[in-house]
Amino acid sequence: MLEMIQAGGIILYLTILISIIGLGFAIERFLVFRAYRCDMDKFFPPLENNIKSGKMQEAIKYCESSRCLIPRLMLLGLLHKDESIEEIRQVLVDEIQIKILPSLQKHIGILAIVVKSAPMLGLLGTVLGMISTFEIIAIYGLGDPGKMANGIRLALVTTAGGLMVAIPFIFIQSYLINKVKNFEVQIYEYLTRFLRIMHRRKETRA
Repeated sequence: MLEMIQAGGIILYLTILISIIGLGFAIERFLVFRAYRCDMDKFFPPLENNIKSGKMQEAIKYCESSRCLIPRLMLLGLLHKDESIEEIRQVLVDEIQIKILPSLQKHIGILAIVVKSAPMLGLLGTVLGMISTFEIIAIYGLGDPGKMANGIRLALVTTAGGLMVAIPFIFIQSYLINKVKNFEVQIYEYLTRFLRIMHRRKETRA
């Protein structure tokens, strides 16, 4: 394995470097999504009961007890409980558009760069390897295939390295993009339910 890495030269070292960088950002995204995740089927009913019962301070404390994404969003809505439903909705939508969605999508673009650049580095290695091989042929002819081995090895090793990096990151990027979409769907689903409950509470008080 070490011989193969050495045969790949600086191109393969660069490919390994961007794979390490990409892996670091992928792990960071996995940790962030894990922290944001919440079982809303369990969390939401007690909150709903507190709001329906008019126990707004209990509802606020309940949301403060969670560090998950959607409960923190609902906490923001509860802190604006004295405003109109339309104003609460606008505050929450602004929070989603300005802070939450960008925080979910953060660094995923870097993974796209890894996916695109790794095969290109492999292709560059292939071209350089073939150039080296043709230079050897021009000098020594085709009589000694051993002299052409280094150029061919560079071409093959760098191509393989680029593909070995790009293929897993394609799946990682797709998975993370899908997670962002799922978060977005869940956010708007519970935002709608939250606003509906708040609206009914205000109608009851009126």
